[in-house]
Amino acid sequence: MTREEKIILDTLEEFGIEHKVYRHEVANTIEEKKALDKAENITAKHCKNIFLTDRKKEHFYLLVMPFEKTFRTAEVSKELMSSRLSFASEDILFEKLCCRSGSLSSLSLIFDKSCEIALAVDGELLNFEELCFHPNVNTTTVTIKTEDYIGKFLPKIHHRPTFVTVSKKEA
Repeated sequence: MTREEKIILDTLEEFGIEHKVYRHEVANTIEEKKALDKAENITAKHCKNIFLTDRKKEHFYLLVMPFEKTFRTAEVSKELMSSRLSFASEDILFEKLCCRSGSLSSLSLIFDKSCEIALAVDGELLNFEELCFHPNVNTTTVTIKTEDYIGKFLPKIHHRPTFVTVSKKEA
């Protein structure tokens, strides 16, 4: 277990947030993830997590949305009223949230002590009973009730989500 994973899991315990932990191999494709979910009987909704910055790299955003949806820069930029959003670099991601690409989730916001990263959550996620997150490592999945994520976890780490609507992927 990595130091960051331990901090995240210990923090969930400290906050009294019920959660389940699943250890697994890295899933590189959606098909592999679905197979892992089936093997582990994971029914919670998976989230796609995208770390963004503006052109000047002065403002940072963590976008959390259903896994199946497609990120469209112009759409999300408009929703967040921020022009020219793009993917933040791997170095900035590590510096700000102590993780690497592929392991990011909003649980990583535990490491954003100054609350400089704005959280944007696709409102569709509120329709699911439980959500899946990586605790800064992509070989572990944590499931949390959505009401605990929104009502307990985020307030305790002092992050208030902005709810956005990301369009569904076009066929």
